Amino acid sequence: MDYNSLNKTLYSKAVQLLAQRNHSTFELKQKLSLFITKKSDNYHGNSDQISHQIDAVIQYCLSRHWLDDNNYISQYIDIRVRKGYGKNRIFMELKQKGLDKSLILAVINQKDIDWYQLALNQVNKKFTNINLRNIQQKSKINQYLLYRGFCQEEIRCILTLIS
Repeated sequence: MDYNSLNKTLYSKAVQLLAQRNHSTFELKQKLSLFITKKSDNYHGNSDQISHQIDAVIQYCLSRHWLDDNNYISQYIDIRVRKGYGKNRIFMELKQKGLDKSLILAVINQKDIDWYQLALNQVNKKFTNINLRNIQQKSKINQYLLYRGFCQEEIRCILTLIS
């Protein structure tokens, strides 16, 4: 596999992946690296050359606005909020996807999301007959909201509100 065919192969794969769904820069880089190592078992070239080609394809996609981490984070947050997840869980998921912490926090803070209302909606959806005098049920609600990614302040407020 020569330099030009490697570049065309990476470009084609990047376009294919981005046509399927939105990706973060980190995700696309990982997928292209995995693809090229599987595809080119017989390629004995320099791994720096492959890395350079992947970076060039990433930069090309960025310059065409096919790849945008801000947009990716924003869309991801919208999807996870619709599914009822809290800020902490969304933050951790995005961080695990290799995205910059400060960028994640900036996009989350730009969003106009009422995390308290979201937590209350999740409690009302999951639990029907709420009796907070029952310590076990109160603990279940607390654990459920923590698992969903809500902070202690939001949980305390919700428990106070429904009691």
